[in-house]
Amino acid sequence: MSPIETVPVEVILEIMEAMGPSDLTNFGLVNKRFHQIFTDKRSHILLKILLNRPELELLLHLYMANQNDFLPDRMLHPLTVSFSFNPDNAPEDKIFLMRSPVDWKNGKIVCPEKIKLNVYDLVGVAQLVKVVDWWVEIYPRLRWREHPEDRRCLKWEEESRLRKAIARWWLYSHYFHGNYWRNTHMPKKFDTDVRLHHLRILTTQEIQELDDLLGTMYETISKDLCSSPGTVHRGTGSVVELIPWGKNGDRHPAVVNTYLKLEPDLLKYFLEHCYRYSKEYLIMAITNSTPDLLFDRETLSMSIATVLEERSILNLDRPKTFPPMGIIAEDRASADECELWNCDAWPTGFPPITKEQLAEQPLELTSRVPRGDDGADRGGGY
Repeated sequence: MSPIETVPVEVILEIMEAMGPSDLTNFGLVNKRFHQIFTDKRSHILLKILLNRPELELLLHLYMANQNDFLPDRMLHPLTVSFSFNPDNAPEDKIFLMRSPVDWKNGKIVCPEKIKLNVYDLVGVAQLVKVVDWWVEIYPRLRWREHPEDRRCLKWEEESRLRKAIARWWLYSHYFHGNYWRNTHMPKKFDTDVRLHHLRILTTQEIQELDDLLGTMYETISKDLCSSPGTVHRGTGSVVELIPWGKNGDRHPAVVNTYLKLEPDLLKYFLEHCYRYSKEYLIMAITNSTPDLLFDRETLSMSIATVLEERSILNLDRPKTFPPMGIIAEDRASADECELWNCDAWPTGFPPITKEQLAEQPLELTSRVPRGDDGADRGGGY
């Protein structure tokens, strides 16, 4: 018997519970004993891993998202999500993954919807966590792209902010950039728009962190996905450089904002494999996986700007500029300065505006979300 076979089961379980879902899968393949321990204790291990993730509640909303969420007052409806080890559902065996309190909305009591997960659901949610883990792992490379000498591991509080921002980005993309019904108009201030609901329930600090992530994703898509090697003539010679798609005619921002609609799991896949394919093949592959790619561009940045403007209008004493509140410590002001922007969320998803205040607002014209651009060559050139 090898020494590793003599390690007590309790110690093996402690090691597994400290891992992420991806590492756990690999660890379970080391030998038959580890695989058997994981199989026997799969539910306990997955629960321990999931309950330690700060983005768990957001991923539970994502996992259970469906078309009915677009019905009135259903978007991000309060949930109570539990798991039971035994089929008799005894109270002492019930583990709560999410427990929303009873709410009061529009003069009515809103009871959270009760949902019971099984072990296959735990595996499904763990698959979502694996995608978040991947983004967390590569984020330092993306953040310090221009200065790799400064690259470092994330601190605990930075990783927590990043994980929640990734989950919020994914949740918004799934609902409003995915296969559900699309609002073809740009978000308008003080409108009953479910896109704005996702931002209004956040504090300004959380919105700024999400905006910071979106800026990093813009640069990532621009340089790692929507640029292809090409020959550039310089003086008497030529060099090979990355040429942005749609460069001529300033199409590139429209191209990037089109691909920014991709959900994090799909974007992860194409970023991992894009180096293998030509520009034409890559565009074809993404278009086939996202049939309505050219329908519109991303609207998350528009919703962020709209909600921040709403808060500025409703609070005239509110400063017009914010302190830096990025995900990384170097991109943030002091804790005291940031804390001032951490208590202005609108939990109902609606702005606290009276009918009189709403009547005083200037008429805002309705604009359509610009059409998407896949970056394909049209008439030659980029």
